[in-house]
Amino acid sequence: MIGNRGTTATDARSFSSGASEQPNARGDALRVLAPQTLVRDEAFDRLRDAIITGHFPPGARLVERELCEAMGVSRTSIREVLRRLEAEKLVRVEPRRGPEVVRLSRKQVAEIYEIRATLEAMVVRRFTEMASDEDIAQLRAIFEEIMRADENENVYDLVGLMKRFIEHMMRVVDHELISDIHQQLIARISVLRVLSMSMPGRIQSSMGELRDVIEAIERRDADAAAESLTFYVRNAADAALARFDATQAES
Repeated sequence: MIGNRGTTATDARSFSSGASEQPNARGDALRVLAPQTLVRDEAFDRLRDAIITGHFPPGARLVERELCEAMGVSRTSIREVLRRLEAEKLVRVEPRRGPEVVRLSRKQVAEIYEIRATLEAMVVRRFTEMASDEDIAQLRAIFEEIMRADENENVYDLVGLMKRFIEHMMRVVDHELISDIHQQLIARISVLRVLSMSMPGRIQSSMGELRDVIEAIERRDADAAAESLTFYVRNAADAALARFDATQAES
């Protein structure tokens, strides 16, 4: 399963202290904010991002008291945040241990990518057939942002932009059932994106694969767009599973 089995605790207080000294994409994840701006939804977003980006690795305990002190919110708010994260399958509550970050098994990683490939291929096919020229231009603009983030080698920006790429198509296609299923997976897909992109060369390869997708869409070639998207997701799966295996061998 993903993660270091030896990880048993996280010190949110140390993390927030380090973030204030050296702000960065990870350090901002739980940065203490002024009380007037620290709301429950923002606490949820920040803790969720900290899990997705790996600051809290799989198996890490999430200690309510430490999170309250780091984020400046009440224990009631933290418990609500943890319940929401549990619903997204990012956190689970272990008897006598409390909340901890979920560990995915290799089988679960493979299954998530299998379902993702099927769902996203359906979405890109429908998008190619029904999107307006403006919709496609907006997708191209997101892709150009992805390319700029790639040049800056910013993995965390890339994760967010790739999520926007598929979500833009989801909104246009407006298929309620596909959206519901995909939404149940999106947090874990984001976790696995970070895992996949940690493989050397994967980010660069994915840029060419996404270019094939957007160019097929612009040609209004639904078959090629779906085929290119499937190829992209399957290659991402191969990279994630290879990284998973390497991580397990190291632990």
